[in-house]
Amino acid sequence: MVALLARMGQREWAIVSIVVALLLGLLWYFFVTQPLQNRIPDLEANIQQLQSERDKGRAAQAALPQLRATIAQLEAERQAFLRELPPTEQIGQVLSLLAQRARESGVVLKTLNRTPGGPSDVANVRSTNLAITVESPFPELYVFLKQLENLQRFSTISGLNLALGGDQTANPPINTSLTMTVYTYTGQGSEAQPAVQGQPTQGQPGQAPNPSSQPGGRP
Repeated sequence: MVALLARMGQREWAIVSIVVALLLGLLWYFFVTQPLQNRIPDLEANIQQLQSERDKGRAAQAALPQLRATIAQLEAERQAFLRELPPTEQIGQVLSLLAQRARESGVVLKTLNRTPGGPSDVANVRSTNLAITVESPFPELYVFLKQLENLQRFSTISGLNLALGGDQTANPPINTSLTMTVYTYTGQGSEAQPAVQGQPTQGQPGQAPNPSSQPGGRP
């Protein structure tokens, strides 16, 4: 091998150098240049994505003061609404309103149970549940439910169940049970009130349960 290299002339060495240079060029193209060229579309897509995210970030940064002002305004409106809730349960007032609505609509207020209040999903707000049972034909019941929507107290109605009475008439009485939840504000400046378990109370059309014998009277 050494003797063969020693016998090689200048022309042969030039040919070997050209071949080696070509091989190195091919290796450089396939292992360096071509992989870099294949990465160009991905890099361009990444650049476009980063530019899009940059533009979104700049737009969000420009809107940040307005967003903070809106959040502060909504929080102030929320606090103002919560302060409009009564600081005590005022069950006596609620019973009077229920009796008035029952009297105006003609339903029979049969039973009313007051369950212990507890914290609601909203901070500084306490809920009290009133389980109510009434009996009346459907027209009077519909009027009663519509009047509950206009009750002068922030409340929600849930668990509405209807059952037909035993009378087989064209307009049979309907036994209706529902849960009315009233809310009180327990934040700064409000008065704490203990929860008391209510008892069922019998009544006539439009007659409120007696607060003196009903644990759900005015606190």
